[in-house]
Amino acid sequence: MPTGSTATSMSAVGRLLPANSSMLRPPPEHELREYGGIGLVRRKCVIDIGCGDGRMALGCAPHASEVAGVDPDPDAIRLARLKARELGVANVEFKVGVAQELPFEDEHFDVAILSWTL
Repeated sequence: MPTGSTATSMSAVGRLLPANSSMLRPPPEHELREYGGIGLVRRKCVIDIGCGDGRMALGCAPHASEVAGVDPDPDAIRLARLKARELGVANVEFKVGVAQELPFEDEHFDVAILSWTL
């Protein structure tokens, strides 16, 4: 993939599945169990790269100290933010971005999750 500005990178990726495609995926607690359990994220700073509508990020939030979700699709991020507000989840934030150019400082996170992300 050619390197370029974030705007250019984001226009070419992350738009193959609709934001609500998480309905086709397992519940986050089942997926966390397969990764080794909630101990993986307990009291940790977690990033969910390719978070879509926030399914996995919101599933980690009750156990983590802080969770960030990043996805190139602005519609998915809007939906994730709406879900977080509806659920009253305060320790999660969602940002539009791509894995190649994460909008966070290096070494900020303890755990990186790429769930159902190509």
